[in-house]
Amino acid sequence: MSENLMKMKSLSEKEIIHRIKQQEPFSAVIDTAAFSIKIDRYVPAVSTAIHAGHTVREEIIDKILLNESERKYEEDPYTGNMLASFPILLQGLDSRYQYDLNRPPGECIYEQAWGKRVWSTPLTAKERKNSISLHESYYRVLNALLTVLEKQYSRCILYDLHSYNYKRLEIDAPLFNIGTNYIDRELYQPVLDHIKRHLLAAELPDIENRVAFDEVFAGKGYQASFIHENHRESLCVPLEIKKVYMDENSGEPHPLILETLTETLEQTLSHNASYFCGKSIGQKIQPSSFSTG
Repeated sequence: MSENLMKMKSLSEKEIIHRIKQQEPFSAVIDTAAFSIKIDRYVPAVSTAIHAGHTVREEIIDKILLNESERKYEEDPYTGNMLASFPILLQGLDSRYQYDLNRPPGECIYEQAWGKRVWSTPLTAKERKNSISLHESYYRVLNALLTVLEKQYSRCILYDLHSYNYKRLEIDAPLFNIGTNYIDRELYQPVLDHIKRHLLAAELPDIENRVAFDEVFAGKGYQASFIHENHRESLCVPLEIKKVYMDENSGEPHPLILETLTETLEQTLSHNASYFCGKSIGQKIQPSSFSTG
């Protein structure tokens, strides 16, 4: 856990939801240590990094067959850091190998993943229940947050950030991939085009900057599905970044590229959120409601 996360308060789910309903700015790690939440201001824009975490609970760590390097390979390191300046950030702290927040509760625990068996012995019913309860806790908090924001602004936008391994792909993979499976393209295409234009402004040495829709991933994850089903007036934008900012195998970051991508995301998401707020699709939203400053 990073130094910034270690400085955060530990709050129960009930305490977190209470503070959200009171629209109180706060930063906290939930008392289960499953995820963190930071709310600097209540704006109609949320960022999430649900696969940024690496932790596996002590009670089941001896059962997992994958070592740290193997787990990190399929996790999304540094995605939480990329969103650190955003006014509202939810960040997963548990490994997706323990339970995957981007799968439905009944399917969130892998038996096999990416061709590898995950557990040496099957999890007990209690162990499975504990993992699923952490998954459900995240979505109760997210639901409470979006409900409060929608009550104030009528709708909001959520940026669902991920990263992906590309060296194993036999295609010319884009630097950024926007998944649109749960997005009404007829209604929101101007918002998506706005994101694309700003992402294309990033200049990386010896790295082609190409932005695609649904080319590598179509945005069919559970978080996008959950928002589509439960918060139909709001927009979830699944965004995948090619892992050019790190060594896929060793996990070592490339600091200059990481810094450039972080600045690009800060500017892009800030401008896009303001653009979204200014559109007539949200009558209660005022364009001045959002800023990262």
